[in-house]
Amino acid sequence: MKIHINQEDLIHSLELITRVSTKHVTLPVLQCVLIKTESGKVIFSATNLEISIEVTKPVEVIEEGVVAVPATTLFQAVQYITKKTVTLAVVDGVLVVESGSGVTKINTMPHEEFPHVTKLSEAGSPIKRQFLALGIKTVGFAASVSSIKPELGSIYIQQKKEHSLTFVATDSFRLMEKTVPQQGFILSQTVLIPAKNAQELARICDTLASDPVFSITDNQCALAFDEGVYVVSRLVAGTFPDYEQIIPKEYTTHTTVLKQDLVQLFKKSQVFLNKFMQVSVSVEGDQLVVASQNGEVGATTDSVKVSTEGSDIKLNFNQQYLLDPLSHISDDSVVMHFAGIGRPLVIQGHTDASLRYLVMPMNK
Repeated sequence: MKIHINQEDLIHSLELITRVSTKHVTLPVLQCVLIKTESGKVIFSATNLEISIEVTKPVEVIEEGVVAVPATTLFQAVQYITKKTVTLAVVDGVLVVESGSGVTKINTMPHEEFPHVTKLSEAGSPIKRQFLALGIKTVGFAASVSSIKPELGSIYIQQKKEHSLTFVATDSFRLMEKTVPQQGFILSQTVLIPAKNAQELARICDTLASDPVFSITDNQCALAFDEGVYVVSRLVAGTFPDYEQIIPKEYTTHTTVLKQDLVQLFKKSQVFLNKFMQVSVSVEGDQLVVASQNGEVGATTDSVKVSTEGSDIKLNFNQQYLLDPLSHISDDSVVMHFAGIGRPLVIQGHTDASLRYLVMPMNK
């Protein structure tokens, strides 16, 4: 194989795929990018068996061929090249990278061992990439990091209303729901995407400029972009919890607080958290009181003025679980809906109904 490729195209392709390539004990070729020529084009492929990506770029093909080379090594070797054209050639089983006076040789792996990247035959529909990425990034933090229940380590996507998509993630202690506009898009079935894969899809959506075509089968979903980028992810076969059942229907207390005031309270209490990250949150009339205590460090209590409807209440929470959603709320004020002792707290933006966050209190 021998090709001449534009330096920017090469860097862009490797930036997209390098994060997908991972070291694998039983299948070392997964750390590679497969480079294959085809009718005046080159196809860069990478997979970790969970998510796969292909990037197709126009090139000058001198000699057809295919090669598998460690993706990270190749990216590190070419990212500082400033010449407009780079030559990639395979000589005696070694990838030779030439640009100007620079020559780099990289050992390859048997390309026959590289898994085939499938493309979905089902027709898809165009989807707004910025809103797809927004939905994933907004709820992703709430997905479980444990692999015991794959459905809890996933991002759930459904179409509750026409012209919109609703994204949900939960680890059973907290839950985040975000609805984004998707004019004209029809989701034929609910989708459960592994959280890590979904975050990668969001990153790619943020990187590219075109809105992709979104395709779905029973066990895979794919995004096809005009820039020659094709990404396919495994879907989780489990059933997502019926989360609407755990969202309270009635509340005892509604408290509106400036988001920045809440953040400042938590920054102060952070110093005195115990090993369980426990913070006490109390509504006392027109005051929201936050307190934390650590037997080895000390204790702190502080309050801010709030607007409250309902009765006073005091609950304990994991403070990080209260902080995590605040960066995703665009409103200056948030509303804390308390359902009672031992019951979930629901947080929303003061005017933004597209986001809903539920968190369970801690036992003392």
